[in-house]
Amino acid sequence: MREIHLRWTAQTVASSEYAPIASIAHNLEVVGHLDIGEDGIRQLISPSFCEGKGPEDLNEVPFLKVESVLGVGNGGHLVVWNSHPLSIAAIKFPDIHILPPYTYGGEGISIKVRGVPSGISDFLKIARKILPPDMVKVVEIESNTSTVESLLTERQIECMKIAVRSGYYEHPKRINLRELAELMETPRSTLQEHLSRAEISLMHWGADQIQ
Repeated sequence: MREIHLRWTAQTVASSEYAPIASIAHNLEVVGHLDIGEDGIRQLISPSFCEGKGPEDLNEVPFLKVESVLGVGNGGHLVVWNSHPLSIAAIKFPDIHILPPYTYGGEGISIKVRGVPSGISDFLKIARKILPPDMVKVVEIESNTSTVESLLTERQIECMKIAVRSGYYEHPKRINLRELAELMETPRSTLQEHLSRAEISLMHWGADQIQ
């Protein structure tokens, strides 16, 4: 597993497709991903607007669409659909993850990407074509394989692997639970229990890592 930290300065942003945001917001902090599609990603954002600017101004940015406003001003949150080519490039790779929170705006862009080395390398090549980063820091992180193996049973791991590879966790799903159970020749109720227990264990473990 590998992690890279990418940074684009305010000067780089000012001469890029992100430039229109510079006069609207100092920073847009992405605190979560709500949905992912072929043509973009729905983001939950905590904004830091420039004086006199607000959510409606972000609709002037060609690749942003504000879908809802939760709260008012810099203390609130926004749900935004982001269709920038860099965002689309990131979601095309199933073996990497963009890690919230991260920021983009007039003060620059700063993101963290985690995944397998080959996926990280391929994404970085595309990023350099779309918007070359000013700083790239590579961080080697310890594998979580042994941790997962200690949390889940062999059967739970097997079920989750097949479910992921078959598209059960994609949006929209490429296979439903009944079809997955037939594929694995396992009773649907048994498969559902294996997946549910595995999901609960991983969610609890994941929450512990970010406390």
